Amino acid sequence: MEGMPIRIAGLGRIGGSDVASSVTEEAIRIGAEVDFIIESDQYDEFDQGLIDWRTILGNKHWLVLSSDGPLFGDSMKSAWGSSLTFAELEGCKSAMIVGVPSEADRLEEAWGSVIDRIRQVNLLFISNEALEEVSKIEEIPPNLLLGEIRDRGAVPIVCTFDPIEGVAEVSHSMGRDVVEVEGDMGTERWLAGFLCALPASGYGASAVAIAARSLFE
Repeated sequence: MEGMPIRIAGLGRIGGSDVASSVTEEAIRIGAEVDFIIESDQYDEFDQGLIDWRTILGNKHWLVLSSDGPLFGDSMKSAWGSSLTFAELEGCKSAMIVGVPSEADRLEEAWGSVIDRIRQVNLLFISNEALEEVSKIEEIPPNLLLGEIRDRGAVPIVCTFDPIEGVAEVSHSMGRDVVEVEGDMGTERWLAGFLCALPASGYGASAVAIAARSLFE
C-alpha cells in the first residue's frame, strides 16, 4: 500500500478462528498496521479491565470486531461493549462483521447485541451466509436488507460480499453500489481491502465504489 499505512485495532487475537481475527490478519498482508487487542488463547480468561482502550484506539482508523463476540463469555462481552464505547470517544471508526456463529442457533442473540449498539457502528458487514438468516429475523427481503438497516440504524455503510460471484453490494448515504470484483477473492480478503481503501478514497458515492473493488496488490 502506498502512503501512510492504515491502522487497525482488531478485537481478536493472532491465529484466532473468529472472523474479526481473520480480517485483521488479511489487513496485515495488505500492509496495514494492526494491533490485536486480545492476546490470550482463551477469550474467557482475560481481564478486560486491564486494557488501555485510549492508547489502543486513539490513533487507529478502524476498530474491527465481530457480532459473535458477546457469545464468548463475560470477559469478551464486556470488552466488546467497551471497545465500541471507547472507539466512539476516540474518533476511531467501528467495523462490525456479522457472520453465522459456530452455534448457528445463537445468531439471533448475536444480532440482538449488534442492534443494541448499532448507533456506534460506522461500517456493518453482513456475510453472505448470514444475510438470509438476518433477513428472516428482521422480516425484510434479502435484496432490501442492507438499505433498510442503513436507514433504520443510521449506519454510514452497510455491505456484503459474495465470494462465489465476486460481487460486493454496498449501501451508503448516497445510494447503493453493486461492484464486480476481479480475481478470486475470499470474503476476509475483500473486507480487509475495503477497510484499507476507504480512509484514502473517502466516503462519497464514487469513492466508496472504488474502495469496494478492493484493488490492492
